[in-house]
Amino acid sequence: MTEPHIPAPCITLTARITAVHGVIPSQDERSLDTARIQNAIDRCTAGKAVVLRNDGAKNVFLIGPIHLRSNVTLVVAAHTALVASRDPRLYDIAPGSCGILARRGHGCKPLIAAIGADNSGIMGAGSIDGRGGDTILGEKWTWWQLAHAAKVLDQSQTTFPLIAIVRAHNFTMYGITLRNSPRNHIAIGRSDGVTAWGVKIMTPGTARNTDGIDVGSSRNVTIAHCFIHAGDDDVAVSSGRGVPSSNISILHNHFYTGHGMSIGSGTSGGVNHMLVEDLTIDGAQNGIRIKSDPSRGGFVHDITYRNVCIRNVANPLMFTPHYTDFTGTSLPIYRGITLDNVHILTPGTYTFMGLDAEHKLQITLNNVFAGGIGSSRMIAKDAVITIGKERGNLQPSGGDVTLMQTPGPAAGAPLACAARFVPFPADTTAPAMAGKAPPVDHTYYVAADGTGDYYSIQQAINAIPASGHAVISVAPGTYREVLTINKPDIELRSANPDASKTVIVNGRSAGANGGTLHSATVNVTAGNFFAENITIENDFNRTHPQRYEGSQALALLVTGDRAIFHNVRILGNQDTLYLGSRNCHPDGQNCKVARQFFSDCYIAGNVDFIFGDGKAAFDHCTIYSTLHSESFITAQAKHYPSEDSGFVFDHCKLTAAPGLAGKVYLGRPWRPYATVIYLHTEMGDQINPAGWREWHPGQTHALDTAYFAEYDSSGPGAHPGEREPHAHQLHAQQAKKYAPAVWLRGSDNWNPFVLPKPLKVY
Repeated sequence: MTEPHIPAPCITLTARITAVHGVIPSQDERSLDTARIQNAIDRCTAGKAVVLRNDGAKNVFLIGPIHLRSNVTLVVAAHTALVASRDPRLYDIAPGSCGILARRGHGCKPLIAAIGADNSGIMGAGSIDGRGGDTILGEKWTWWQLAHAAKVLDQSQTTFPLIAIVRAHNFTMYGITLRNSPRNHIAIGRSDGVTAWGVKIMTPGTARNTDGIDVGSSRNVTIAHCFIHAGDDDVAVSSGRGVPSSNISILHNHFYTGHGMSIGSGTSGGVNHMLVEDLTIDGAQNGIRIKSDPSRGGFVHDITYRNVCIRNVANPLMFTPHYTDFTGTSLPIYRGITLDNVHILTPGTYTFMGLDAEHKLQITLNNVFAGGIGSSRMIAKDAVITIGKERGNLQPSGGDVTLMQTPGPAAGAPLACAARFVPFPADTTAPAMAGKAPPVDHTYYVAADGTGDYYSIQQAINAIPASGHAVISVAPGTYREVLTINKPDIELRSANPDASKTVIVNGRSAGANGGTLHSATVNVTAGNFFAENITIENDFNRTHPQRYEGSQALALLVTGDRAIFHNVRILGNQDTLYLGSRNCHPDGQNCKVARQFFSDCYIAGNVDFIFGDGKAAFDHCTIYSTLHSESFITAQAKHYPSEDSGFVFDHCKLTAAPGLAGKVYLGRPWRPYATVIYLHTEMGDQINPAGWREWHPGQTHALDTAYFAEYDSSGPGAHPGEREPHAHQLHAQQAKKYAPAVWLRGSDNWNPFVLPKPLKVY
């Protein structure tokens, strides 16, 4: 490769707008140069360039979408900015399709389209600015805020990419600075012979989906001497079915914020013969990664990464065919992957995963060194890892991982990296526009389809520091996993108010997992947990009959104090919900009573499906009894008489599947001294007139010490005169002390009705 050169001009246009400190005057926002530039491109002599140049202080060309054509190069000269209009209607593919939230994100034309534009390019020492941080005309949000809202609400952003190169041959980008794209900066698709040389991309790392350069189903692509600071993949290579990406050279580049050097997620057409040489990555979320899943994977082979320096990166190396849980027949297979002279200076998480035992990751590590390896995390499975002739200190191990050694090894030495980490170059000739960068968002975004930061909720939990204090935003979808929330002050939330759309489910049982308390789908052991708009389910009984032994299958286990669940569906059958305290042994020493609050929740089950020794309140919840010959809503327990625990149901509604009239009890005492109170609760005819029952009638006598009470029960299941003799009917003054805010107050004056602020959309 030789450095490109700028063709001679055929037409030179001068700017008409002055942007003082990067701000375009409001009266000039409709003064578009689109037609003037497009006309010049259409009239230009083949082999020459249309040059855009400043005229003194006039330094801005304001445009809507333009189209390049073959044999014509667009040149943005030094001290000149080609700037995107903020009018979303200019980018509409269909009327009103751009600048909105939608289920699909393909409603906008690119700012510059090079479709079939052979032997052309974009060059110059000036800049092209997408103004992603500026307010969209006629709206209240910026393009980047719209993208953030799409992430929170699990919708697609209809924002425009800066440059789209499609079905082009011999296309060159040279020296240009790209800024603030609302979406990806350069998208290359189904093209042959594309070069990006000396391109600088500068967009805040907090701007969603602002990839630097995306290469899809293309060949003979060179990306060289570029500096990329972006909000998503710095460079990503992918392919669609039947059309591979091949012969890719990524040489002498520097990456800063972003998601690093990626292959995937879509690789169904295959990716092969790719060389990454002389790369530094400093401060990105990821370093080198190959990612896909069986719904869109393919054969990725003959990939070499050589002379690479990485620091301050959370995931320095990631090779995974399990990027999401999607299934399919497009299997991601990674073979012939080589890392040669790679030095990671700071600790992080390393992932070396094959698809399965038959489709293992095959990778060679030659002179690969990892700093802080002792404090790094290693995930490795189904891999054949060959250590090259120069041994480094990175030697992954894990389940079904084979570590091989090339014959004749010698001790390697870390690649010298200190002088290679350079600051992003100052742009003295590429004007910058004003625009507000998105604030740092500390939320952990999870989406089952891979569009979030994580596809697994437990992945996000693992990434949170041990000190906790984090918000996890979960997009609608089904997450089949087991969660352990052992870090304090975690919020687990979906922005979709329909809790049935966001489902955490698993099918573990007591019989197969060592007891009831080891069967939960979600385990909350840390304090100050909050969940909202989510379904938590154990579906063991969908595929297994409910038997007397071993069928206990918890959906949710909570032993953490001050846990709040708002608009959460908790689904199971036997032992659906366990609410526990800690260390409350019969001697009463070191007991830590845990408080739990449920508001506007839906809880389903049959046998003892709300149980434990926690101190819990249920406010305006629906309690649904599923089919069973005999059912018990609660099974509260205390370890000693003065243990301050019990369950209160206030303004709840008790419902049931058809055919259960008179077969459901309000509760039974799991141990002596159990406490359960129902206040202002509507009860269906499934409630047995006795209301309460002994654990084993005639064998146990826990009712003698239990405190079971009601106040103001209503509905066909309310039988105050027929209740079991040990039960109490409260009067108004007695009932006041069991109001949830009073019942759960504690010495710390906790008010469970004070919920966290809603997820911020914009």
